Amino acid sequence: MKALHLKVPAYSKFYIDARREQVSYFANPWHFHDELEITFVIKSEGTKFIGDHISEFKPGEIILLGSRLPHYWRNHSSYYQAPAEKGAEAIIIRFNQDYAGSEFLKIPPMKPVLDLLNDAKRGIHIREPHPDLQQKLIDFLTLDEAQRIIALTTILLSIATQKSYDYLCSIGYAHQYKSNDIEKIDAVYDYVLNNFKADLSLDDIALRCNMNTAAFCRYFKRKTGKTFVDFMNEIRLGNAAKLLLKGDLTIAEVAFESGFNNPSYFNRLFKRFKGLTPTEYQSQYLSTN
Repeated sequence: MKALHLKVPAYSKFYIDARREQVSYFANPWHFHDELEITFVIKSEGTKFIGDHISEFKPGEIILLGSRLPHYWRNHSSYYQAPAEKGAEAIIIRFNQDYAGSEFLKIPPMKPVLDLLNDAKRGIHIREPHPDLQQKLIDFLTLDEAQRIIALTTILLSIATQKSYDYLCSIGYAHQYKSNDIEKIDAVYDYVLNNFKADLSLDDIALRCNMNTAAFCRYFKRKTGKTFVDFMNEIRLGNAAKLLLKGDLTIAEVAFESGFNNPSYFNRLFKRFKGLTPTEYQSQYLSTN
């Protein structure tokens, strides 16, 4: 799966690209683009990779991404095993920071929006977005070019002033990638996501990137901000969390289905990453639902 530096079809720097994507599953690999992006997930679930951040995504989620911030939306395996005609759906808006002119965001009343777009370099997750914001994103697709400039400003100002959001990437995350870097990291992500239940060999992963093991470990840490082992554990723990919330497997079965051969080690690692034991995590969810 070849990663791309995606190009938005911009007729001018003021052009705002907006579309509703309705597909069997989200197919873009680990990629980046020069434009900022708002993604509103309407349908489907899976794992999102934003810079050095990894977490689950679900319907209703709204994410704001800065320019050239690498990202990847990966649906759960069931979407690929029995693909529905329109199993995944999202509204995606991509735009240049100067969408309303190079001076517009420099005027004092627009400082909150300018700060928001600068902060979007870390990726921003909108917490529990109000239905009004979701409706504005849906209506956005019906607007002409001039109306989109006004509507986008309203959406961004609303997010900036309400401040109901979280940063996704760490402060120290650097995302200056070359195209061959993107291809290598994408190949690693794709392989691990398809094989995380197996006993993965670090030597084998390094070989797939045409590197020796030590060089690969340094490379992966430099490009993603985390060790390969931590990355693999996050993938496995994300799968475990999903299985725990379903509630139809024992803790030991969840561990084995997520690539952990030692349930005791799984329990310790889960608590270290999630702050709760698997049992506590499951109980907390069941008590609130």
